[in-house]
Amino acid sequence: MSMDLNTIFQNSAMTHRLDVLVGESIRLNDPLFVESIGCTIREYRVLRMIDEHGGIAFNEINRITGLDRSLVSRQIRTLIKRELIYRVNSATDARRFGLFTTETGKAACEHGRKLSAEAEKALFEPLQDSELELLNGLLDKLVFWIRDPSYSARVQTLQHAQEEQLTHG
Repeated sequence: MSMDLNTIFQNSAMTHRLDVLVGESIRLNDPLFVESIGCTIREYRVLRMIDEHGGIAFNEINRITGLDRSLVSRQIRTLIKRELIYRVNSATDARRFGLFTTETGKAACEHGRKLSAEAEKALFEPLQDSELELLNGLLDKLVFWIRDPSYSARVQTLQHAQEEQLTHG
């Protein structure tokens, strides 16, 4: 029995629908990125960050992306292995290193930027320009909010209230 997706997602939480949107978009576009530039969309995001911020440290990539440390580490190893990036140890602290794109990595980034623009254009095709502008503004606002300490405090308050409710039944 086939279920109507519109009905399934009608009552879903907005965060669930956003997760589905992102997951499906990546799933559908990943093969294009792998074939065209030799890395997945998530690897490309790390590559692009390194290209735009030459010398960026691992911990900064991890903090900015919010991705799991082991995932970012694997992505960096993969990008180094494919000779898209290289690392330079710090002159003052041997435990730290900066990441830079190779010429091949720079070319991959340039091609990836074009692919990204086309993929986003296709994804947002059903939206009018004014709707897309509004969505962009709202997403920016939410990204800043979720990284604000006030949001973390709010989540902790909810967690404590839940714990209290479970404890006192």
